[in-house]
Amino acid sequence: MLKVLLSDFQFLTREGLIRMLNKQEDFDLVGVNEGVDDLLEVVVQKQPDVLLLDYQSQDPILISILRRLRESNATNILIITNDENPGQIQNLLGMGIKGIVTKNCSKREIISAIYAVADDNRFFCNRILDIVLAENNKDQEVNCEPTDLSPREYEVLQLITKGFKTSDIAEKLHVSIHTINSHRKNILKKLNLKSPAELIVYAMETGLVNV
Repeated sequence: MLKVLLSDFQFLTREGLIRMLNKQEDFDLVGVNEGVDDLLEVVVQKQPDVLLLDYQSQDPILISILRRLRESNATNILIITNDENPGQIQNLLGMGIKGIVTKNCSKREIISAIYAVADDNRFFCNRILDIVLAENNKDQEVNCEPTDLSPREYEVLQLITKGFKTSDIAEKLHVSIHTINSHRKNILKKLNLKSPAELIVYAMETGLVNV
């Protein structure tokens, strides 16, 4: 069973998430926290695989607790937020947060995010990815240095050039479709390309992968 601790400060979304989590047969909702005062103690006591945390950037106490949780590696953290401010999203990434979704995400997307973060993988919903990519592309300077793709990104790129669909790649690599979409966006960004078609042509012409 995958142990999940929910910490959400809004009644309606909290109740909705409780129902969603309880319907997952392989999830064990080990606790529900409504405030920040005892959050650290609850995490230590419950030892969840994933802390699903409602993020409110206006709360300095919550931000301090979040930093302490990250520094101690007490649990894997998945942020669920209504805050789409690029600066706040960048702050979360700077803290080392690996999973961020918005409260507008579908049930499937949130469930996929929990699984990914539990396995210590990164997961950002498409809205968060769009925010991050838009922010990173501001005032971008031309860079002629070679781009280093991670081993997993090379693996994904190889499969893309062989004609595999996103769903097929996800199944082959045993990850979610959203994780593959995240890899695709990262690859395009690193190579300064705008479309999958450009990516395939670039990979073949440069010999970046063996087709």
